Parts: sequence; C-alpha cells; structure tokens
Amino acid sequence: MNMNILTFTVALIMTSLAYANDPHKTKVEKTITAATSLQWLINGNTRFQKHQLRHDGDTHKDVVRLSSGQHPHAIILSCSDSRVPPEVLFDQKLGEVFVVRTAGEALGDNAIGSIEYAVEHLGSQLLVVMGHTACGAVKAAHGTLSGGSAGSPALDSLVKDIHPRIAAFKDKKPSENFEKESWANTEGVSRDLLLRSKILREKVEKGELTIVPSLYDLHTGHVEFKTTKAH
Repeated sequence: MNMNILTFTVALIMTSLAYANDPHKTKVEKTITAATSLQWLINGNTRFQKHQLRHDGDTHKDVVRLSSGQHPHAIILSCSDSRVPPEVLFDQKLGEVFVVRTAGEALGDNAIGSIEYAVEHLGSQLLVVMGHTACGAVKAAHGTLSGGSAGSPALDSLVKDIHPRIAAFKDKKPSENFEKESWANTEGVSRDLLLRSKILREKVEKGELTIVPSLYDLHTGHVEFKTTKAH
C-alpha cells in the first residue's frame, strides 16, 4: 500500500475512534443540519450554566487536526461585548463555530462578507444572531434616536445601522436591561441579512441555511432562541 494512503487511513481511523463516543462530534465529511447544530448550541449553553464544561477539543492534537481546514457546524454573529464570547457561552471548541462579532451586531460589508464566506465555503447551515441584555450599542442607539452624536463619526455610523430596528422605541422609557430593544435589534439584524445579502437569501430560500435570532441574559447566562421566527 502506498505510504501516503496508509498514513491517511490510519489517521482517519484514529480520528473516528476519538469521536465515536462523543455525540457532539462527527467526521468533517458529514453535513451537519441546522437542527442538529442548534441542539449542540443549546446543550453547550446548558453545560455553561451548570458549570459542566467539556474537557476536549482544545488539545495540540486538535490544533494539528484542524490545521488542514475547518468545518464549523454553525455561524454566530454576536456583539463584541467582552461578557458574551460565543465559544464560551455555548461551550464550543476549536473549529466548531465560525464567529463574527461587532458592537450591537451592527452590519457592514465586512461582517456580511464574513458570514457569506462561511456559508459559501465552509458549509455551515445554521446562522445564529445573538444579542444580549443591557447592550451598550443598543443603549447608545436608543439615546440618539432623536438626534445627537454617539461620540465620533464611526460610532455614529454604527448606531445609525441600529436605529431602524429600534425605531418603535423612540421617546419611550427603555425596558428593563434594554431587553425588548435588544430583541428588536437582534430580530431586525436577522431580517436585514436577507435584504442585504443575495447569497444568504438564496441559501435560505433553498433550505440550505437557517437563521435564528437569540438573546443572551447577562444575569443568568441563558441564551434564549426564537426558533419559531427562524428564517
């Protein structure tokens, strides 16, 4: 047998054995459905809340295993807030989730292009848009709905992207922890992605991509998904 083929075969067998007893992991050749991916994230968030995090997936062997390519089962667009790292909140390890982070999940060409790349080239079928309670970007956007600057041209551009999604809250007292406003922004981002990206829109229409809005509660550590409003 050719040594290259033998080496590859042994590596494949070792990988299969390593993953056999862990239902979270699958061979990279297998397509992970959006439903399965979402359940993995739900399970991971449950482990995070119970302080029962995994002890696999971040060894040097995993680094080597992933050096030849990535096959993340989910794409997560989240806020840049230091308290909401998706990999931690969902107890995901190296190569498992493709994460794009911007303050307030604000959309721009770079963010949208990054998501399009993951959908087109990495095969991920689930896109989770995750906002969070007491979001500073949403607060800033709410505070400038009637005019005024957020502090700089760049910040003004950021809150301007959020404004349309929370316009219904103008001149109203904010909800507790800006929860309602944050939900409105998260769900609005999910809709805007379809309007701004032909690639994402076509993937959703073909049933090859599911977009799920969600919200992380800073006080409980729980992520709520609005699966009934998934696109």
